[in-house]
Amino acid sequence: MKDLTILYITANKIPENFAEYQRKVLLEAIGDYPLVSISRNPLDFGKNLIDTAGISASNIYRIILRGAKEAETEYIAIAEDDTLYPKEHFDFYRPEKDTFAYNQNRFSLFTWGVPTYSWRNRKTNATLIAPRKLLIEALEERFAKYPSGTAPNISGELGRERIEKSLGITIRKSVEVFSGISVIQINHEMGIDDRAKRHKKTLGPIKAYDMPFWGRADELIEHFKQ
Repeated sequence: MKDLTILYITANKIPENFAEYQRKVLLEAIGDYPLVSISRNPLDFGKNLIDTAGISASNIYRIILRGAKEAETEYIAIAEDDTLYPKEHFDFYRPEKDTFAYNQNRFSLFTWGVPTYSWRNRKTNATLIAPRKLLIEALEERFAKYPSGTAPNISGELGRERIEKSLGITIRKSVEVFSGISVIQINHEMGIDDRAKRHKKTLGPIKAYDMPFWGRADELIEHFKQ
């Protein structure tokens, strides 16, 4: 068995044409790695689990914990339904057993405005590569202290010192890594990010209209809008 399980998370809200395209791209990228999917509607995609809880930032971490417990590999990689992954993302790096890793070669592409790739140096669950036991340990500690869930302003990524200090839980290490080919994350109105819903998110400091491997921003965003 490979050492990595892909944990695919979807609320089944994005356009189905894009969902099918994204899953096709993901399957090509993950190859033979085991796949666990968690969705609100049944999905023929790896080992499928159904989530019926409310949609919230805190519940995302409950979903991740549930998926990690279903896996049997040393490592977990999160794959979100609005994010496109190259094969390299899943192959190029494994962190130490006490460290969370985030692939920071992630460009955003907004569904509004002039189609433009942009980069901002921020950790996101969509690019997390984590030791499975560490992931379970950290999230079980989080929900043991907050059994009803965490407030939106502190429901942040694992290994972020500010978040873990605010939660009053163990501060764990994280590392930023960079794949050669970028991960592309679509920003849209159908998620829980209020700034994206109101089109208030701004482009990052590094911008491009064309990217190696993925092509032109205006052509790629058409997959989402069809």
